[in-house]
Amino acid sequence: MNKFEVAIETEIIRLKKMMNIRSVLNTVLIILGVLLVISSYATVSNGWDLLLRGETPYIGDSQLKLVSMDIPHTGSPSADAKYWATIKFDAGFKPEIRRACFSFSGDRQSCVDVEAKDVTHGHFRVPIQIPAGSKKIDCYAEYIREGKTSRTNTVSYYIILLNKPEE
Repeated sequence: MNKFEVAIETEIIRLKKMMNIRSVLNTVLIILGVLLVISSYATVSNGWDLLLRGETPYIGDSQLKLVSMDIPHTGSPSADAKYWATIKFDAGFKPEIRRACFSFSGDRQSCVDVEAKDVTHGHFRVPIQIPAGSKKIDCYAEYIREGKTSRTNTVSYYIILLNKPEE
């Protein structure tokens, strides 16, 4: 082999290595692209997960979605006392909330009219009476949108009682 043939052979080997590296890089880029697409589907909910749980999916700015509920109280709830339930919501519009309905430990249900003055940006408040022995309170709201009464998803609040340690 003369110098010219050796140079050509060396160049061919170098080109094969470059093509091999390029194909590896292309494969890595394709895999990253596929992972990106999969992760975007995993983080964006299309509402089917809510429907499977029996809740109403949040679609754009046309629906009201309850986010959480808080009922400040001290000690064991008293059946004759009224508590203010604060319900946080998410909506792309100013909702006209009519009623908030509560289910106490799956037994008794009670609905309370919501006054417009108690609805502020992102939450509303209503007075409720908690039956003795209630451990879980479920809440949904009814609101007016485009002239129709609609129902929100349901949020839950768990009553946790802490007993004082005995001495």
